Amino acid sequence: MTRIEVNRKTKKLMFYQQGQLYKTYPVAIGKPETPTPLGEFAVYEKNPRPHPGLGTRWMAFTYERHGIHGTFNPWTINTAATAGCVRMYNEDVEEIFPLTPVGTPVVIYEREEEVKIPAHLPEQFTKEIYHVRPGDTVESIARRFHITPEELIAFNKIKYPGYLHPGKMLFIPRYK
Repeated sequence: MTRIEVNRKTKKLMFYQQGQLYKTYPVAIGKPETPTPLGEFAVYEKNPRPHPGLGTRWMAFTYERHGIHGTFNPWTINTAATAGCVRMYNEDVEEIFPLTPVGTPVVIYEREEEVKIPAHLPEQFTKEIYHVRPGDTVESIARRFHITPEELIAFNKIKYPGYLHPGKMLFIPRYK
């Protein structure tokens, strides 16, 4: 079963498939005057071509029109900048959009917690993760971990290798 969790405190969205963490994404949340609502909701509407102010994808989870969407203002990710929605990088929302059926539970909470490591990686790999830092490139990250850029791109299904965002979670392939 698919499930989405959003932690307002850490500004992270955790995407689950078949009960296991698939991936964690950095997000922007609501401003103090228009906070992202806490509670349990469900995706009830999806739009692959929303208004440009909502990036490239839209998934509504409250009837007050709160949703999970992309952005053409990537510098707002990891901030409290929205009118109550959960804002993602366009490539991240494009990744989860086809995997998220209408009816998917969305749980929004606020608490400190440690980074969760997905359990779905193939057996032959360790579960090492790396969060992109400002100035990182696919090449510099690959060099740091002694792998090829092609391995890093393929393993993480990176759609736009020349456009990595700080905070993006990458899996580092390490053969056991």
